[in-house]
Amino acid sequence: MDTKKIFLLPVMISLIGHAALITASSMVDLRDREKTAQIFTVDLAVPSLPANPEKEADSTGEKTAQDNREAKPVPAGEREETVDIGSSDVKYAAYLSGVKQKILRIWKYPEAAYQMDEEGVVVVKMSIDANGRLSQVALMNSSGFIHLDSGTLEVVRAAAPFQPLPAQYDLSRLHIIASFNYRMEK
Repeated sequence: MDTKKIFLLPVMISLIGHAALITASSMVDLRDREKTAQIFTVDLAVPSLPANPEKEADSTGEKTAQDNREAKPVPAGEREETVDIGSSDVKYAAYLSGVKQKILRIWKYPEAAYQMDEEGVVVVKMSIDANGRLSQVALMNSSGFIHLDSGTLEVVRAAAPFQPLPAQYDLSRLHIIASFNYRMEK
């Protein structure tokens, strides 16, 4: 009995000591040389489009970015649909959630935009073929910053290919409109 106590006491002291050391070391930040990063977020959200989707002219009479959104004619026998990434339509919700999650897994704030404190909203339209291939990604509304715009297009391209469109959609292509809201919390 005394032999068990002799071995048990040092083991208990060692366990308590190690637990205390681990707890104390987790309270010390050894990264004092690193620059503290600002918190930044990106939200994939339903874009806000103008109330009048018809072509608009600016004060000079020139057509605005609305012209860039015109869909190409759909070849006979092909079906296409356009949805917002945040659509609550039960038919598309699961698929859109998968697309959104795949993009968010690889998304990062564009380094050049971060260094220059650029913030803004980028709206893109991505076209996914029935086999899940990204056939096109287009900028619908610019943030006003090239780094945010190009970074958004790059991350969508990098996330491709996506899952094939479910057979029950009976579509040859699904167009998804997504709004990327870049902002830094200071």
